Amino acid sequence: MQQINVNELKVHPRNSEFFDDMTGDAWKAFLESIKTSGVIEPVVITPEKVIISGHQRVRACKELGIVTVLTDMRDYSDEDKILKDLIETNIRQRGIGNPNPVKLGRCIKELERIYGIQNGGDRKSDRNNFNLKYPDAPKTEREFADRLGITQQTLQNYKKLTEMIPELEELVDTGFVTNTTALAIMRNLSEEEQIKLISSMDTTKKITQKQVQQYLDKIKQLESCEPQVIDKTDYSFISRLENKIKELESEKSILERKVKLNQEDADRFNKLKSDIEFLTQKKNDLGRQIDSATELSGLTVKLQRLLEGELAPIKFKRCMEILESSDVCVENLLEIINKIDDWSYEMKKLLSDKCDYVVEVQ
Repeated sequence: MQQINVNELKVHPRNSEFFDDMTGDAWKAFLESIKTSGVIEPVVITPEKVIISGHQRVRACKELGIVTVLTDMRDYSDEDKILKDLIETNIRQRGIGNPNPVKLGRCIKELERIYGIQNGGDRKSDRNNFNLKYPDAPKTEREFADRLGITQQTLQNYKKLTEMIPELEELVDTGFVTNTTALAIMRNLSEEEQIKLISSMDTTKKITQKQVQQYLDKIKQLESCEPQVIDKTDYSFISRLENKIKELESEKSILERKVKLNQEDADRFNKLKSDIEFLTQKKNDLGRQIDSATELSGLTVKLQRLLEGELAPIKFKRCMEILESSDVCVENLLEIINKIDDWSYEMKKLLSDKCDYVVEVQ
């Protein structure tokens, strides 16, 4: 231990990354304590006189005109051990509720890196692979939270706050947005939506969770397209609604084109079906006509052969002379001839009707 001039001591280059200077009533009370009782706890420094623990004590001494301060010089083998002492001693001295929440989140993440806690550190593999340089360090995120006297969820929230966009972090720093409200914004909105939310609100006043929830409700309203009452002066919201309408109109046009194409396909199908039925009927009619013509042609050939062959009158002239005296044979023959006449008459009539039909069609 030795007394060293406060002007020789150097601020650690990363101290402001993890801690803010004390301000307000807390600083005034701290000054009064140093003034009346002096520096009781020695300032921890490196051989290069870089402050590890005691930045606020050295600052107070300078402000009060105290020239020297008691120091505890320690050797460190690497930078991680320096950072570990810098963060751990400051957290113990200031208390978990004191530091800037974003900077406290940085402290937690840096210590987790040094301790070797990864991905929450709750898996068995993590327990077996923690940093052996610090056997007394917590091995899991849960153990680390217990060590700090907070819940694991609170510890995760502090780490989440380090991911804030600059605009939101500034509002948290100035007190216009609480940690809880900031977390709600980050969990529910993209970075672009966060910027739009902040730009649409009066940032000279405190932004409450209720206001954020109202904004989230508006976004849900847009997404579900439910007709609810909205603020007519919220032009950014109206712009979102117009964009949603354009989206739906585009989708409607695509569906209409599909319906039109489907209708055209249906019309083509119905016409094709009708054409097939018509041509099938024509084919059947033509088939019947061909069958009938073939049958009639066969009959014609048969009659022609009979008349020119077996039924030729010249063949029966001698028979007629012999049978002149046979009344029975003559009567039978005449009866047959009359039937043939009747058949000829009917056929002529059919042929006459057919010829008339053909003439009418032409």
